Amino acid sequence: MHIAETNEDTVRSTALPGPGRVTTTRRAIGLLAAALFVGGCSNPFAPSTSRPPEGERPPAEEATTPVIAMENLARSFNERDKELYESILDPSFWFLETNCLGEEEYSNGFEEELEIMGSRDSSTRGIFDIYRTIEWDFQIIERYTELGRDYPHSAGDPNHVYSHPDEDWEVFSGRVDILLLETKDDGFRVSGQVMNIKLRQGDDGLWRIVRWLDDALAGDCGGDETGKVVSRPVTAGSWGELKAP
Repeated sequence: MHIAETNEDTVRSTALPGPGRVTTTRRAIGLLAAALFVGGCSNPFAPSTSRPPEGERPPAEEATTPVIAMENLARSFNERDKELYESILDPSFWFLETNCLGEEEYSNGFEEELEIMGSRDSSTRGIFDIYRTIEWDFQIIERYTELGRDYPHSAGDPNHVYSHPDEDWEVFSGRVDILLLETKDDGFRVSGQVMNIKLRQGDDGLWRIVRWLDDALAGDCGGDETGKVVSRPVTAGSWGELKAP
């Protein structure tokens, strides 16, 4: 609206309309207020309050970074997802658990790992099938890169568990708590075991676990009882002990 004059008479006539205009103006204001009130419920700029259906989660991201691979590892355990777990294992995967002297206690490769966790066709029951509840918690101690040039092939490592001269690996070292329950009070617990998870990048650009190396539980080595103090009847032990036949 263009106001040509700004003298007192003009301002007064604009601010004080006749009786009929007052009624119309009040009605318009009332309708506008009601519209704003109702419209506020569907304000497109307001934060979304909608949530996905209970139990529904978006698909896991492809492991384009080592961090995403570790997140998918946690998710595969917590959701007992065999397909996701297999997707983050390298075909040359090797698991090794040592005792306090650094000697091998238990080891297995890729195919055996899949059988231990639960066969693809469900013909044999594995850990993901036996335990109805699994809770995985990885508390990182250190993350670093193993440069291939520092890990040449050696006679002392005939199976190339540690050597990888042609490529660099990303390593996540941390303390792991895993609670596995068959029923409410019956299960197995790994508490505070140090695990070293090494990842390599494949030709497709995705990161996968190539080595999973577990240390002995501290309590087994004459130290404190980390990894041993649990409430019964849940059995305590190492991850290798649970996996061992």
